[in-house]
Amino acid sequence: MPDILEQAIKSLAIQEVRLRNTNINFADEIAPLDIKNKKLEVQVIHGVEKIQTHHLQEGESDWLEYNFFYKAGVRLVDVDSKETPLIEIQAVFNALYRTEKQLEKAALEAFSENHVGYHVWPYWREYVQSTCMRLGIKPIRVPLYRVKTK
Repeated sequence: MPDILEQAIKSLAIQEVRLRNTNINFADEIAPLDIKNKKLEVQVIHGVEKIQTHHLQEGESDWLEYNFFYKAGVRLVDVDSKETPLIEIQAVFNALYRTEKQLEKAALEAFSENHVGYHVWPYWREYVQSTCMRLGIKPIRVPLYRVKTK
């Protein structure tokens, strides 16, 4: 399996990261100032949802674009009630990579486990922090991205 992952790492060149869609929910019964008085737990989800392939031709070169859809979410839950989240922020980003050769599905899946998140995570952290400011709440601290080692 490491050979397959190495093939993807050497072949895929990141082109850009785009925000694809987002969803923000702020519980109606909570005012931004009320959050300061609550004991909160932060819950995080993230991962690649799907991968799309596009064939491109620029001049005399043929390229493949791999578009990874990376979903990330964070929510604040009242530790005492554990009911519906007080705040929930979710986003889907597109991480767009180019290569000159077709990659196996296993190589793309191995690459998506750590490397796509590594490229998307700074955009996600900035998005959460700026969204919190717009909501009038203290920024939720999204931790730095950690590459999983086996």
